[in-house]
Amino acid sequence: MVVVIVILVLVAIGVAIGLWWSRNRQQRPAPLAAPVDPLAEGRGGPLEGLGVGAVVAFGGHDYVVRGEIRFDEDGYVWSEYHLDAGGDERTWLSVDLSDGTDVALWRPAEDAGELEPSGPVTHGGRTYKKVESGKARFTSTGTTGVPDSGAAWYVDYKAEGGKRLGFERWSQEGSWEVSTGEVVPAHLLEIYPAGRSSGAGA
Repeated sequence: MVVVIVILVLVAIGVAIGLWWSRNRQQRPAPLAAPVDPLAEGRGGPLEGLGVGAVVAFGGHDYVVRGEIRFDEDGYVWSEYHLDAGGDERTWLSVDLSDGTDVALWRPAEDAGELEPSGPVTHGGRTYKKVESGKARFTSTGTTGVPDSGAAWYVDYKAEGGKRLGFERWSQEGSWEVSTGEVVPAHLLEIYPAGRSSGAGA
């Protein structure tokens, strides 16, 4: 009889300890979330959700992302997004994450004529200086106006005030497409992922 009582007491003590441990564990505060860089691309940053079907709000306009071209030049990667604001003008958003978050908004250059990427280039009253050129492999998704994959040649120019001039062609003997660009601070872009409109609540 004494043995049975001892066993019951030990069981009761074990149950009490188990209940105390479980309750204490539940009451522990949850670990704090890691701090997020507000200017970083990706989860928690202003460019999270950027992709085909997303909506980009900037400068009082809502742009639908209709397509994406992803470039890779020996591991140096950047993307260009085809934006549609409902008009006929082709607008592109370039995002370069290789050297930080470099974002620019591009539109076809007016009165480009026979402009060629040779030395300094003057256009629209500005003189642009060449900063880089090369050849990259690309893949495209959505509506872009280019093949699903292939090679592209590019030459990039910069002028004062964050102004840019870009040349692209999609075959070695093809004609150059000329665009003017302007640097856009990433945190000024509002990204609404595909399926969520800019009028939706948070």
